[in-house]
Amino acid sequence: MIKQLTTFAMMLPLITLLSCKQENNTMNLEATKLFQENINYPYMASEKRKAVILDNMNKLEKRMTKNQVIQLMTHPDEFNLTYKFKRSKPEDVIGFSLVYLLRRNAKSGNAIEKNEQLLRIHFDNSEKLLWAYSSGIKGFNVIKKE
Repeated sequence: MIKQLTTFAMMLPLITLLSCKQENNTMNLEATKLFQENINYPYMASEKRKAVILDNMNKLEKRMTKNQVIQLMTHPDEFNLTYKFKRSKPEDVIGFSLVYLLRRNAKSGNAIEKNEQLLRIHFDNSEKLLWAYSSGIKGFNVIKKE
């Protein structure tokens, strides 16, 4: 019993550290207002929303903060955690992405079934823009991952 308590006491700081790290990775995202909480499919952005996204997408710059991007682009449709390789441990989270949808025919499926037009903007854990790419949007100047 004493050995188990000693082991637990030694592991407690590590458990606390991992818990804080996971909380820090998701805490700011939970505060991020989404354009829409639930997306009905097939989805098509309004002409006004589409114009804002298309007019501002090439103003994005590497190292912009999440708040600067949202101020420029408006609220995203989704946010997703970015993982190293797989979603097995909190320490595998290396950042997040904001997604701006222009069109998506289905919630899941292959690229043809989804028929998406979207802009995905990746950030590191310090909320700085790392890279961005589009799917099905012509004229976007890709921000390359280093």
